[in-house]
Amino acid sequence: MLALQFLFPSLMEDLELQLIDSRFETRQVLGLAPTFSDRIAHVNIDNYSKTESGQPIWAKQTYADLIGKIALAQPEAIACDIMFVDWAEQSGNERLVQETVNAGNLVSPFLLDTKPGSTRAPEALGLDANPRLNAGTAPAASGILVTPFDGLIEQSAGLGFVNMRPDADGIIRRVPVVMELDGALVPSFFLQAVATQLDYDLEEVEVIDQSRIVLRNFPALKERGTGDLLIPLDGRGNLLVNYAGPLELAVYPQSYSAWNLLAADTATDFAGKLVFLADISSQATEYGDASPTPVASIFPRVYIWSNAANMLLTRKFITPAPFGLALVIVVVLGALLALSAWRLTMVWFSMTTLGMLALYTSLAFGAFAVGGYLLPVLPVLMPLVVLYLFSSVYRYVQLEHHEGVLEGSLQSYLSPRLMDQIRTNPDILKLGGARKRITVMFSDIVEFTAFSDRADPEEVQDVLETYFAGAAKAIFSHDGIIDKYMGDGILAFFENDGDSITSATRAADCALAMQAQARKLNELYRSQNRSPFAMRVGLATGYAKVGNIGPAEKIDYTVIGSVVNLASRLQGIGEPGDVIIDEDTYFFVKDHYLVTDLGPKDLKGFSKSIEVFSVTAREQTTAG
Repeated sequence: MLALQFLFPSLMEDLELQLIDSRFETRQVLGLAPTFSDRIAHVNIDNYSKTESGQPIWAKQTYADLIGKIALAQPEAIACDIMFVDWAEQSGNERLVQETVNAGNLVSPFLLDTKPGSTRAPEALGLDANPRLNAGTAPAASGILVTPFDGLIEQSAGLGFVNMRPDADGIIRRVPVVMELDGALVPSFFLQAVATQLDYDLEEVEVIDQSRIVLRNFPALKERGTGDLLIPLDGRGNLLVNYAGPLELAVYPQSYSAWNLLAADTATDFAGKLVFLADISSQATEYGDASPTPVASIFPRVYIWSNAANMLLTRKFITPAPFGLALVIVVVLGALLALSAWRLTMVWFSMTTLGMLALYTSLAFGAFAVGGYLLPVLPVLMPLVVLYLFSSVYRYVQLEHHEGVLEGSLQSYLSPRLMDQIRTNPDILKLGGARKRITVMFSDIVEFTAFSDRADPEEVQDVLETYFAGAAKAIFSHDGIIDKYMGDGILAFFENDGDSITSATRAADCALAMQAQARKLNELYRSQNRSPFAMRVGLATGYAKVGNIGPAEKIDYTVIGSVVNLASRLQGIGEPGDVIIDEDTYFFVKDHYLVTDLGPKDLKGFSKSIEVFSVTAREQTTAG
């Protein structure tokens, strides 16, 4: 993502620009927008002025009268954002020039040509006397496109270009401070206006590169003990405009209607101020003297220039973060994200990621609102989102793999039905287990120890694998659970279905099926002149603790209780081929099987004699 954004800067540019605008809106709502300087005033030729004057298009004499009236108020500079071109009506030119001479501080606008091929030579504005610039340190112009008429050029206190270029979405967020034309420094309209107001020499302007400009010995800072003012740029030679707010009197209190000034008997006091004069009427808006900005969809361009001038006087800049900072932030946050992915569960990892994204977004908005720092949002968030998605997918794949391994292992012990229950309700496997009434089965091969001593190891392994495979199939087909293999023995148990006691009958069915398989296996081995095969099975029904039991280092899904020992002892007293059951099991199977009472038996580990029975064949239940 970082590489894509570096190689293709326009990637997601519109969305990032909208996020910049949302920061302006948030700051405005919080009341943290910069205060507009009281050293700047506006005189606006608005709809009211046009209506009251009766002139939809003002004559140059009227403009001259207005400039004269403003000059009487003794401003430090008048930034006239009206282009009096030489091809327009000539009448009134002399009067306009005379009032410019009388004012002595009028700054006039002109347009530079930024396309290849110059239309007018730099000498037309006397730019050959301007400070020199190294190529590439500022945006370059190819020539001069439009200028005021010559008399006004000669008598203006300064000239500044009014070129401004919208971003890709058509919104004005930045303006150039200076441009380079044939190696000469050309000041923008707002810079020339402030320089005229403060009697500042443009020779003191040091253009370091397209990210920084320093105004050496800047007058506005002398009272603070330093004369240097660093202007942060966007890396393309543009100043990000720190808008004070929408076009409201509360934001720009020193905004005056031009007609009120013309009609007033006394002049307004503009002492020490920089006055911006412009046409902001609907007619001017139609001709392109207004543009969309982050603070308003229609915003007079003269207020864009005055907001830029306000930044120089108040030192309230927007400082864009360099790309390197975004890279550092991504690396640091990405490392934290990777660490959390490694150390935390998926839920906590997701919450941490969302918290990290929200925290950085809040930091970006807060830094802008409080300090004017423009931190990148999407260039930071998108790599983190991609990293989160990659980590999530990776963890999901790994989880699927581990679940597959775990499920494969469990399927060797658990019945398919229990596996389905675990998938639906994993709490079945919670640590500690639960007390349940179950039937335990213990099976053992007769004289297997002696057989192992005399037989080849491969034959022993073959017998065990055949026996275990048949037994597991029988146990699982009867919804039993294999607890463990114990040498040549199998410990398994059967749970009940809800409130119905079915474990005993299913265990008996399974035991008889295993004995039937054992008889077939014995016939096969005898036909092959191999050792005979026989097994004993014990069944006991009672209460036991069932579930994940054991220390953290070794947990087993197992059963604990005396009923387990009883099943083992019952198996031990049987004859080859027998299925021996206890009294509780007998109670549940007596109506379904042919059962032989073997009487009470003294079993090791039990203080009282145990009534035992043998299940030798199954019978169909007879009605009545």
